[in-house]
Amino acid sequence: MKNKLIILALFISGLFIACEEDNIEPANFSDAAWYTSIFRTPDNEYKIGIDDFISFSDLSQNVVDHNWTIPGGNFFLEGPITRQDSLLDEFIVNAGDTVSEDMTVHVLFKKSGLQTVKLYNTFTDSVAYRGLDTIPAQQINGKWVIENIFVVDVYDTIVADVSIRQKGAIVPLGSDTIFVEAGDELEFIDITTIGRPDTRSWSVAGESSSDSVATIVFKKLGVFHASFTSSRTGQNIPGDWDPLKIPNPIKVIPSSKPFVLTGDIVELEDETIQVPYNGEFQPFINQEQFFTVKVNDVSFDISSVGINSQDATLLEIKLVDKIYRPDVITVSYAGGDLQSTDTRSAGAFTDVPVVMHDVNLLSQAAYGFEDGGTAWAARWDNNADFEFTTDKAASGTYSVKVDKKDGQANGGIESVNAQFDLEAGKTYVYRYKVWVDPSSAGNGTFDTWYLGQWKHFWVDAVNVPKGEWHTVTHEYTAGADETTRIFVRILDTGIYYFDDFYIVEKEERP
Repeated sequence: MKNKLIILALFISGLFIACEEDNIEPANFSDAAWYTSIFRTPDNEYKIGIDDFISFSDLSQNVVDHNWTIPGGNFFLEGPITRQDSLLDEFIVNAGDTVSEDMTVHVLFKKSGLQTVKLYNTFTDSVAYRGLDTIPAQQINGKWVIENIFVVDVYDTIVADVSIRQKGAIVPLGSDTIFVEAGDELEFIDITTIGRPDTRSWSVAGESSSDSVATIVFKKLGVFHASFTSSRTGQNIPGDWDPLKIPNPIKVIPSSKPFVLTGDIVELEDETIQVPYNGEFQPFINQEQFFTVKVNDVSFDISSVGINSQDATLLEIKLVDKIYRPDVITVSYAGGDLQSTDTRSAGAFTDVPVVMHDVNLLSQAAYGFEDGGTAWAARWDNNADFEFTTDKAASGTYSVKVDKKDGQANGGIESVNAQFDLEAGKTYVYRYKVWVDPSSAGNGTFDTWYLGQWKHFWVDAVNVPKGEWHTVTHEYTAGADETTRIFVRILDTGIYYFDDFYIVEKEERP
């Protein structure tokens, strides 16, 4: 429980007493001032957790009438309250009162939501409060009145609540065991509503997630448990959390499905070929003879076949010889002694293509425009209209649209905030996608430049099909190390969309 001290309030009060040293008569000096034990947040509210309190001090001078008013269900406290005090109900004074004439009040908030504390003061003279806000007095019935409303947003205690779904059906929480076949999944859903949580964490069978809906695939046989914590951790709000142990045991049993390849076979950056199955493998040795890897239709020698150390559903194949990015690779498994941890035999497959590892030197966010185009700006001499739009995209959500109308000079934009480096002597494959509107004239040119060496990459628009995404590919050998950016220039009247700029160092099999 937080503790509120009013030492600062007493110090500020002392400042007014010191006015006598400056020959100012306190009896003739009126002023409006107040202090609270916590600060307002940027949205002009005080934020606090339920069953906590705030101290409010009225430091005004020469007040005629004065009171504090609080909503029913909240309470005034009477101190002294120490740091060790946690049972604040013991300090409630005059439990039914909602008005106090004390200069300092401690308000215990027992109701959640927006609560108000009203300070009412009258003066014989015109005064104004000048703090973060200026609040002038209003003259009412011959008195000068200042009212200030302190808005307090009270956060309730979090009460964690979850739901479990299996194959679309809700599983009741309780002592009943949830049976799951190996390779199948459960959905764990955060349905917490009390306490306004903004974060969460799941721990299920050794897996963790912070998603509002956590999909957990169960790969190992055994009995497992799940736990959940709902929390509130945002800035300028009172923190809180509520842990919940899910009562249902989860028992993973052997799968009734075949143990087969699932998803894409991929090449990793280190030239490992990764083969995914729909279950975990038992340890094995000497299975290389059952696999065939063809590179450009030629069988290559296999160095090793093993299990990924972090995910036992993944087989990893290493070849004796180096492979290159343009290679076309397929993998086959003839069927051997591979088994899953739930005793299923691995299914065979033939000539499944490998998705080769790709390294785009350009940021996808900037050069796929998924950041909304923040890395790009118009050239100083641009005359065309351009926008970063969701109207159409080759991939993702965004592309850039350039609309060059009749009579306009060249249109151009450049990636001023997304520069990239090229190395001397290296050859690069450079490509992007363009969509030319069918209404465009299509008889001129457009081009892109590398602005490091002012290298042009011209495209004859007449050769670009209209009304569809078309990939433009170039090669470029850097004559020197350069830090560069891309400039898109439109010479031909029309509407053009650009997306998915890509640069990679060229690889060729010797």
